[in-house]
Amino acid sequence: MSLRVGLPRAMGYFYLYPFFRTLITELGAELVLSPTTSQHLLERMELCPTDEPCLAVKLHFSHADALANRRDIDLLLLPIITRVRETCCCPKFIGVADMIRHGLQLPEERLAMPVIEYTNDDRRMLRALRPLAERLGVRDRQRLRTAVHRARAAQEAYHTFCIEHQCTTPEAFRYLEHGTLPAPPPQADGPTIAVIGHAYLLYEMVSQGMIDRLRTFGRVITAEMVGDAEIAQAMSTISEGDRLWPFEAMLLGSALHLLRSHQVDKMILVGSFECGPESIIESYIDEEAHKQGIPLMVLTLDEHSGEAGLVTRLEAFMDTEKVAAAQAPLPTPHVAAREEMVVGFPSMGHLDIAVRSFVESFGIRSLPTPRSRTCIELGREIAPEFVCFPFISTLGQLRYLLDHGANTLVMVGGKGYCRLGWYAQVQERLLRNLGYDFEMIVVDAPFPVSEKWGRFREMLRRMTGDASWPRLLSALYFAYQKLAAMDQAETLAHKLRAFEREQGTTDRVLARYLARLTHAQELQAVKQFKRDFLEETAAIPTEETDPVRVRIAGEIWTVLEQSCTREVERWLGARSRPRVWVNRELSASHWFQCHVLKAGEAVQRERAVFDAARPWLSQYVGGHGQITVGQVALAPREGIDGVLHIFPFTCMPEIIAQNIIVRIAEELDIPVLTYIVSEQTGEAGMETRLESFLDLLEERRLGGKLVHAPA
Repeated sequence: MSLRVGLPRAMGYFYLYPFFRTLITELGAELVLSPTTSQHLLERMELCPTDEPCLAVKLHFSHADALANRRDIDLLLLPIITRVRETCCCPKFIGVADMIRHGLQLPEERLAMPVIEYTNDDRRMLRALRPLAERLGVRDRQRLRTAVHRARAAQEAYHTFCIEHQCTTPEAFRYLEHGTLPAPPPQADGPTIAVIGHAYLLYEMVSQGMIDRLRTFGRVITAEMVGDAEIAQAMSTISEGDRLWPFEAMLLGSALHLLRSHQVDKMILVGSFECGPESIIESYIDEEAHKQGIPLMVLTLDEHSGEAGLVTRLEAFMDTEKVAAAQAPLPTPHVAAREEMVVGFPSMGHLDIAVRSFVESFGIRSLPTPRSRTCIELGREIAPEFVCFPFISTLGQLRYLLDHGANTLVMVGGKGYCRLGWYAQVQERLLRNLGYDFEMIVVDAPFPVSEKWGRFREMLRRMTGDASWPRLLSALYFAYQKLAAMDQAETLAHKLRAFEREQGTTDRVLARYLARLTHAQELQAVKQFKRDFLEETAAIPTEETDPVRVRIAGEIWTVLEQSCTREVERWLGARSRPRVWVNRELSASHWFQCHVLKAGEAVQRERAVFDAARPWLSQYVGGHGQITVGQVALAPREGIDGVLHIFPFTCMPEIIAQNIIVRIAEELDIPVLTYIVSEQTGEAGMETRLESFLDLLEERRLGGKLVHAPA
């Protein structure tokens, strides 16, 4: 009797079902799908431990649970899909298997979690699938190789079928299962409507049969009906478009092609609440639809989306007339004359100060980075709806700097799992659409050198006026020393605040020191200020206080940007009962030590953190998600009393980490308070929650226990 393998009808199923179905069948097992989504499964989304994941992830929990509870299922398949066609997937595809494993507390002996890199590298695919094949009783490597080749062929056949027959994913799946061509769907004479969205949204219960409803108005085209060549050509017009998340690249490329070729009369972009990648592609689609004069509606779905509201919006949109194409750009706001280069850079802790010191070493004028509510509002006005807070704040700062004389903006880049790599590109488009005239310099790592060195050298040339290497290295060293001196001082202040006799003394000394460092022009001055600071802090009277130790972990920008967390580190250090010793490892200089200087101690520490995270989150998910998990897992053995987990609303890597941390907190008995930051974050609510958290930490010392503070 063949083994039965369960595959949740969620997320990866909607993209790679033909591959998995053929693979499991060729390995002699039977693939069993979870039932289609019902009201019962929608209600079971509460199995997801936290509220932050998107609808697709929550539904994945429901479908996995439906299979896990069946005795006739021998193995539950939870693939970890990391890459498709050479580009990395959205973090949720990588982290969802571990989220489900811990959230549902599934026994490992019933799970199969192969790491799927659906690329042209068969060796890696075979290596990843070998444990699954052996668990299904197949040890013949040639049989596994044949199974993989046939599975790939089935996947490509499905893809070709969708294009040739202009059918949707479910229609193609029915052909795959039954071998008969689907009957042409009934479509009214009328406009051609493009519906762009993830298959796991469009063909789920929450979409309320959207495709069939729209077919009563006219012909409907979806992303899977557009050919690879057309998608690739459209994406080639976007800088580094070949590095966008693969499923989002399909959506964006098909949308741009349909808009530019005027094959459609209307377009609907369907996303889910808190979808990170959708917030990036939305700006490109919106701009192109405006340019082509094609009406666009952005529709956001979640578990609360109702039929009546959806139908009303669709009907209202179908009544809209074709809009006029974009005409001349908006008037250009005032910017500084180009005869003088004036640089602006957004903030992240003290990094902007270091960057200003670097560019000023070459006689280039720079502007101080503002941190104000005004900047947040400037960013919010033009940012996509569900983009993260760091994007909004830095966008507003860049806009403010342009309004106050900057004509050159410096921004970090580097495409990867997190949205950060797309910040500069999207922000530049948004600002240019407002009419701003400026130069954008994107700082990306030069690794691998064979691919990126030329671009890195060109960036340095533009940023420094083609300075010589000795001058470059000297300026970099000075900027790094200033940055490191600031970060080291903050680490010392975290400890001193917990023991100082007169509270506030350390803050006054630190403020003077940071002001001096900010304006230091020479390395000798930095060293002298550092010696003075150490002497002053050594003279601060202290007392025995037995403080609680609170580790701050999370997304690096929100952790370091004290302005967006209402100075949470200083607030904690000012508590008189209990006294608090803040532990925060994240800093810009630590990142530099680890990834640029390859300093032994920093590298060893990061390796230890990743090792601690791996049993909980097995794969890198971008940003600091895995580091957050590791720091929480290490906290109990390192004398930490509680963890404050800080991240911005909609941050994908940290949403994954938060979900898994719930289980870590329970199993390792470490208190965790989650603090999610957005432009609406208020001071009073934060302080109330922190006070309750500190009270709970004190109770633990008196014999009480806290497992996980509410998010």
